[in-house]
Amino acid sequence: MMIVNPDKFQAIIIDRKNQCNNPTTININGIEINSENSVKLLGLEIDSKLNFDKHITQLCKKSACQLNALCRLNPLLNIDQRNVLVNSFIYANFNYCPLVWHFCSKASMKKIEKIQYRALQFLYNDYESEYSVLLQKSDKCSMEVRRLRTMALEIFKSLNNLNPLFMKDLFSKRQNTNRRKNDLIIPTRNSVIFGDNSLRCLGPHIWNSLPENVKDISTFEKFKESINKWYGPNCKCSLCYYNN
Repeated sequence: MMIVNPDKFQAIIIDRKNQCNNPTTININGIEINSENSVKLLGLEIDSKLNFDKHITQLCKKSACQLNALCRLNPLLNIDQRNVLVNSFIYANFNYCPLVWHFCSKASMKKIEKIQYRALQFLYNDYESEYSVLLQKSDKCSMEVRRLRTMALEIFKSLNNLNPLFMKDLFSKRQNTNRRKNDLIIPTRNSVIFGDNSLRCLGPHIWNSLPENVKDISTFEKFKESINKWYGPNCKCSLCYYNN
């Protein structure tokens, strides 16, 4: 029988009203555990406000250091080599559990986009063009749309029994409708933080914004190929995100 190690215990109190700012001591079988403002779990820094600002800051700091190192090697690399390095190092940082921290603050989202901007500048050795120009040149989307594509893929897998049951339970198709038969039911919400900013709510909005011919696809490979050509809802504002 394994004996637990109290030194590895972590505690965090997540309060909707953010009133638990002071550390709290939890006693379990005589073992005292002090709560923290953030804990690291499976490589994710989870904070008590669930805004993931600390996690994003760490990701961006790591990526910035890697970019600085790559830039020093720039004279020795051709564009194909730079492309491999950008995908292997920079993008890899943001491919881990993106749907968990997708609902971060706008400031954190800007940090992530800035990292991609710097990566594209390094890739093309172009430090004069604007971000939108480099995105078009590379045929890439913004980091936000990249995460929305991942969200659409997970929804497709959930609807087609390719995901665990708990994911399938998040999404339900509309019934008795001929006009948009593949649309999902949009759940009611009470607030932005604990309503709109959730996979259960945003997921159906994103799915419903997809073209009908994309939602009709039945195989994962074809759907993935199609979604990689999708650049997000026609309008990028939050009002349109939540009113499809």
